[in-house]
Amino acid sequence: MELTHLTSLPEKSQRDLPRVVNRLLGQVFLYQDKDEDKDDYYFIHRHRDACETALGLAGYNLLHDDYHRIFQAVSEYSYCRARYKLDETLMIVVLRKLYEERTERLSLAQDPVVTIGEVREEYRTITGKERDLGIIQYETLLRRLRTMGLIDTLDGRTIDVRDADARLRLRGSVRLILPVQTADELDAWIRKYRSADSEEDSE
Repeated sequence: MELTHLTSLPEKSQRDLPRVVNRLLGQVFLYQDKDEDKDDYYFIHRHRDACETALGLAGYNLLHDDYHRIFQAVSEYSYCRARYKLDETLMIVVLRKLYEERTERLSLAQDPVVTIGEVREEYRTITGKERDLGIIQYETLLRRLRTMGLIDTLDGRTIDVRDADARLRLRGSVRLILPVQTADELDAWIRKYRSADSEEDSE
């Protein structure tokens, strides 16, 4: 590990490095196209070797999605990874499925947009009506996923799950958080969680 990457940084960059690395770890993703992320995204882009070294000392790998221009840090140790309840995992699977369907069908260059109604219908389709969620559960789930950076509302609006026509932007990070590469793998995840009956945690 080249520690010289850290010591060779300009003095101001050495001061900024801890803040930027901590923000990446706390926020999960940094986007090039988000105004509030842009400066820190380009900081990592400019000083990638130093950031990789700093993260590596703590057991993290720095990943970059070249297509969507997203930085992500992933721990090499399982106890540093987030764990999600079953309904949270199911919602991530739903968002990933919708993302793949929209981008394949429309050949989009940008992140696709779906409505709250489409998300709820897909959730019911995948899980069965017996697992349909209430208003408060939907709001809690979607707000957490927005905090993680997987979705965003248009025009900075709040999430209103009562409005079936309200639109959500599916971010490219939804492809990074779910470790599947093909449609068959995604179907396997759906079959796995469709049959689940309890609120077990899933990594």
